[in-house]
Amino acid sequence: MAMTERSLTASQAGIEKATIALTGKGWSRQDLADRVTIGEGKKSKTGIDIQAIHKFFTQKAVSRQYFVGICKALGLDWQDITNPNTTTRGSETGFFHRKDALQPTDSVKNPVSSIAVDNSNHNNPFIPQHGKIDDPRHFFGRKREIRRVFETLNSGSSVAIIGERAIGKSSLLQALYRETPTELRHPRQPIYLNLNNVYDEHDFYDALCGEAGIETVKGYQLKRALESHRFLLLLDEVEKMTWDGFTNQVRGQLRGLAEGTDAPLRLVVAACTSLDTLFPDSQDKNMTSPFKGICIEENLKQWDEKISREFIISRLQADWLTPVDKPVSFTEAEIVELIAESNGYPQKLMQLCYQTYDRYLNDSKSP
Repeated sequence: MAMTERSLTASQAGIEKATIALTGKGWSRQDLADRVTIGEGKKSKTGIDIQAIHKFFTQKAVSRQYFVGICKALGLDWQDITNPNTTTRGSETGFFHRKDALQPTDSVKNPVSSIAVDNSNHNNPFIPQHGKIDDPRHFFGRKREIRRVFETLNSGSSVAIIGERAIGKSSLLQALYRETPTELRHPRQPIYLNLNNVYDEHDFYDALCGEAGIETVKGYQLKRALESHRFLLLLDEVEKMTWDGFTNQVRGQLRGLAEGTDAPLRLVVAACTSLDTLFPDSQDKNMTSPFKGICIEENLKQWDEKISREFIISRLQADWLTPVDKPVSFTEAEIVELIAESNGYPQKLMQLCYQTYDRYLNDSKSP
């Protein structure tokens, strides 16, 4: 079915609710596609193409009737699942998918989008407070890490980004996704998959093949289908592959598809711990660890005092702020305290700075 103008896109928070519902029912994405009912009464039909399900779970625009049908099959209210980027048309509220430049805030991809949109009206530059940063204007730092990752990729190896939670791995993956067209020596189409949105191996193959634009297959058929393609596969939350429903087999296939200088896949995976530690089942069975020898680890560390200070100053002087008569500035004592309290964690620093900035705004409104 052709994409209509009236299309809907799920928020990240909505995707999380949908994933929980899908898991609770014990369905794969194909099971869900088979159960979606479109229309009512005698004109209704049950079953839609799996690609619509892939688009839904990867936050791409889906026709309104498909979106509502998917939510209904999952037992969810579609209005709780949509992103807050709305446009009123007559007596209805329509949701529109924009294919142009990224939005001023993290409104499409991030669960704090509603907060970000509201905060922009109050001119607080310390957004988003949670989740990955999709908007390149809001991404800061990590230039050294980005350079090193692309150097490794251009040398023919894959990369594992290792770092604690809330250290910025997902935001870095988004930055790599954006810069792939200009930084890779040999062109590859980037694919981003967050495994939090994937239920099991079957679901993984559905998602991977859907993003690659091929029929859902695995094993040798997948190898054949990808032979003429070149992708950079960015896998977020790779810890999910240690859960029930995933075995070393799927990880082994990823390894096979990523081996060689001109392999169909080049990988960038993000995890909290070293991959050898994360996947001990391979070693227990005297098998080669699925990512050993093909993924060079890049450790993502906390920001130091210099970077943290530069971040605060850059946000206070951001050119996308609405001009005001009395711009907010932090005292030296406040900056020192913010850096110390955040302990170098970008998300924590963002939240603390937001609160400090918000106090200035509230004080300025006081009589």
